Amino acid sequence: MNKKWTTYNKSMDNLELLSKEFQLPEILVRAMINRGIDTVSKARAFLNTDLSTLYDPYLLKGTEQSVDRILRAARVKERVCVYGDYDVDGITSTAIMIKTLKELGADVVYYIPNRIEEGYGLSLNSIDKINEMGVSLIITVDCGIKSNEEVDYAHGLGIEIIITDHHKCEEELPKAFSIINPHQPGCSYPFKDLAGVGVAFKLIQALLIRIDRSPYAEELLDIVTIGTIADVVPLLNENRTIVKNGLLKIRNSNNQGIKALLTVCGLTNKELTTFSVAFMLAPRINAAGRISDAADCVELFLTDSEEKAMEIAGKLDFNNRMRQTIENQILNSAEVIVEETLDIDKDKVLVLCNENWHIGVIGIVASRLVDRFYLPAFIMTCEGEFSKGSARSIPGFNIFEAMSKYSYLFERYGGHEMAAGFTIRTDCIDELREKMNIEVESILGKEKLLSEIIVDYKLMPEDISLDTVKRMKLMEPFGTGNTIPLFVYRDLTVVSSKGVGIENKHLSLKVHDGVNEIKCIAFNFGNMQKTLQIGKKIDIICSIENNLWNGTESVQLNVKDIRFIN
Repeated sequence: MNKKWTTYNKSMDNLELLSKEFQLPEILVRAMINRGIDTVSKARAFLNTDLSTLYDPYLLKGTEQSVDRILRAARVKERVCVYGDYDVDGITSTAIMIKTLKELGADVVYYIPNRIEEGYGLSLNSIDKINEMGVSLIITVDCGIKSNEEVDYAHGLGIEIIITDHHKCEEELPKAFSIINPHQPGCSYPFKDLAGVGVAFKLIQALLIRIDRSPYAEELLDIVTIGTIADVVPLLNENRTIVKNGLLKIRNSNNQGIKALLTVCGLTNKELTTFSVAFMLAPRINAAGRISDAADCVELFLTDSEEKAMEIAGKLDFNNRMRQTIENQILNSAEVIVEETLDIDKDKVLVLCNENWHIGVIGIVASRLVDRFYLPAFIMTCEGEFSKGSARSIPGFNIFEAMSKYSYLFERYGGHEMAAGFTIRTDCIDELREKMNIEVESILGKEKLLSEIIVDYKLMPEDISLDTVKRMKLMEPFGTGNTIPLFVYRDLTVVSSKGVGIENKHLSLKVHDGVNEIKCIAFNFGNMQKTLQIGKKIDIICSIENNLWNGTESVQLNVKDIRFIN
């Protein structure tokens, strides 16, 4: 797929000032300015990730009364249920809340709905089950902000509910005992982009402050970090501080479950990055909720048994391999349908449905189809009269707003700008395709949509050093809102190229810039191996990183796109 190369359009008026103030190289300061870190005060705040900079949790509306209610429940031994979600954010939120409530001496159980049978969030059926357990207080984590009917139903049974959530609020909020959500009206909390696990963590901080046990909160940062990274929230402000400290905590974690996960992923005693968590740890946790039982993952984080942790981690690893197999089967069949039916002059959205597609993995398939075809995608599994699906979008098209405009098409839906889940009547799918095509064309235009790569600056031969790599690490952790800096490097000569990985899917390159011979890795570029002959002249877009091989550290360029020079 052709990609459009473009640059940020930011004022560099403070470039020299910031470079001198913090003794940083120009290419690093340019990258910071491109991300809005363009004053001395902003740069100082960005570079200071000490835990003391975390905000007072009592600034969150609803926290004071929530703490009072939870401590009362713990004191009189009411049975409390933590109600979570089956994704990594929900699982980690559940685990840290359970751990903390046990520290408080509470009588606590938890409930994670089954993705396939129950779907997301509170349900009347789940509340009935919880009521049978003798529960009088439910604390939701990563869900509940739209569960008006379910909260009323629970209240009728004598169950009070504390909602902790981070999703956008509707105009009418549930009539819960209390709500902690930075998006709710009247909440003046200074940072709105916490993950669900981040909101749960703030409530935990407040509880521990009240009982003078604040240091215990830091013990949970490893779990909080996994959920924060997995939920793809902006890694800025508090999220950045949590993740920066939490990555170090994961590597030296005392949690048996995390240690077991690191073992099955081959990451023990290795440097951990957001990439390690997002693409190695998180998929194994997510796989349980997709094709098995997400409760296994909660138990993984709760157990003190090394043997049990390794048993669960092994099961999760197996589930993840199964998930990959199912995902590839669905992706292959979906790609065939797209290639046979897509009209590139007409279709601006992918809308696909099949009764044999597994509901647990269609969200991942939707993301991969978006990556390949650069079109918004609605992927569904048909269940007779109704179909359940996942939607994924591209930059510039708010898929949740588009769905809200045609809300009458859906039995239920929820999500945000880039992703959503929904249930739709099967006989409405054709109209969904028609309406979404109209919306995409209206917002993004009639021209062929092109994926865009935004470049921070250019690389020069003098930038190719381990010192540059070391300085770049000051910007870590990278993720949404703080993407890894990308650079254009021009007029390179191919020295060698070879396919690597399974089926030579990736490409290992060596290039020469006139001064240095440089190692490069180009993931998913294996099909270019034959055209990148020795002596070919190319321009590339890349990030700059270190590569450790046989105890020797060297500079490596991670290639994101390649263009031949005529």
